[in-house]
Amino acid sequence: MDAEGVSCSKAHWFKAISRAPILARIVSFMFAVAALVLSATGPAAAGAYDLFQLVAPGRRFAVDPDLAVRAVDPRSPDRVWTMGRTWGIPPLISHTEVGPFYRRSDFFFPFGFKEENLFRSKLRFTPFFESRWSKLPPFEGHSRCLTFFRGRSDLGDDYWGVFPLYGHTYRRFGVDRNFFLLFPLYYESLDEGTLTIRLLWPIVTYARGPSRSSVKVWPLFGRDAIRQDYFNTFALWPFFQKVDKYPGTPERSSYLAFPFPLFMKEETAFASNTNILWPLISIYHHYSTGHTRYKLRPLFTYGTGGGIEEVSILSLYSYKEDNRKGTKTGTGYPFVSVSGDEVFTEKKFLFMGRIQKVFRKGLLVATNYRFWPFAEYSWDLNKGSHLRMPEIIPLKSDWWDLNLGRLLRFVDVRDTPIARELSFLFGLSGYTEVKRVPHIQPPPKHEKEGWSELVMGSFGKQ
Repeated sequence: MDAEGVSCSKAHWFKAISRAPILARIVSFMFAVAALVLSATGPAAAGAYDLFQLVAPGRRFAVDPDLAVRAVDPRSPDRVWTMGRTWGIPPLISHTEVGPFYRRSDFFFPFGFKEENLFRSKLRFTPFFESRWSKLPPFEGHSRCLTFFRGRSDLGDDYWGVFPLYGHTYRRFGVDRNFFLLFPLYYESLDEGTLTIRLLWPIVTYARGPSRSSVKVWPLFGRDAIRQDYFNTFALWPFFQKVDKYPGTPERSSYLAFPFPLFMKEETAFASNTNILWPLISIYHHYSTGHTRYKLRPLFTYGTGGGIEEVSILSLYSYKEDNRKGTKTGTGYPFVSVSGDEVFTEKKFLFMGRIQKVFRKGLLVATNYRFWPFAEYSWDLNKGSHLRMPEIIPLKSDWWDLNLGRLLRFVDVRDTPIARELSFLFGLSGYTEVKRVPHIQPPPKHEKEGWSELVMGSFGKQ
């Protein structure tokens, strides 16, 4: 079946599903997914393992500026879309090109790849070899073969080593210089004129210099001070410990355990939280409003004062009334947050899911429906939509979606302004089509938030 036939087939299924009752829609949608998987197993189908998640052989795809354009050409202007081509037989091998700017070959994904662009060259085959070098002066970078490594810093200093026997580096791992001998027996670092020595890392630490003073024999006792920003004293860690960060500033915070877990207190410039027999009992106090919240986990929560009254019982019933804003939230009530011209609303449905919406100047600009663990659908006015079935892991990050997210989903559908991307069977099969005219489909619409909107919205349908 060609791309036009697949598109017509998809349109037919989606149109039929949208007219069916709720339960019938779900069943029909699953049959539609199966049909799409079968229709995508022709020449236009391939795995979805490469850097940009799209490997329809010989087809063009759009590189999202929010995720990947900077890796292709860092001089690209904001919100630019770059077109690329890819082919191969993933996960054995696949090749990606983006004009004259970028080339990448993946082999035995995710273990090996070779990547070239205008400013950098990278080669890796985990766990045996990796290399990353700049093509611009001073040509900094590093290479590693098993435990032997060599490199050059951005100031032109060369270094090398054989871990754990001997080695030194410059301007790596967040410090100016590192040196180790029979690690973890001896390790030292120099940063901003401060020398730090560690013996049997991380047991013994000694540091002396303008930016740090430290003597620690972990876990017996220790004292650590970094500038005037951080102070840490402990004995028999973690039972007795006192930490102060940024004292005397609006960002100040402190932590006291005496002893843990019998008594703990955390404090900032705005509030304090005291725990007794952590994590069973906690007392929270907000300084400016006078609001105090008592928790006996997992039985109940009660808060009063400062114009706020709240109660929660076994996480099955919750209620919160804010007399300052005139709002009521909790079971049966949506959560509302106002910041400038933006309004955020959230309504939860026991442990099963939630509906989140963002309005800007009265216009709906983003939605998220999560019907755990079956499906999750998100829509953004600028970026498009993303349907995931099932969605068990709540972790949200671009790295997760690019590398592991699809491997846990039976269906993954993305609708960007430039392209529509479909991934099936836990990333083993996929299909991509580039739109003739850039556009984004509108979000699901519903008159009243409830279970009906939660279920159908999570599947991207109403």
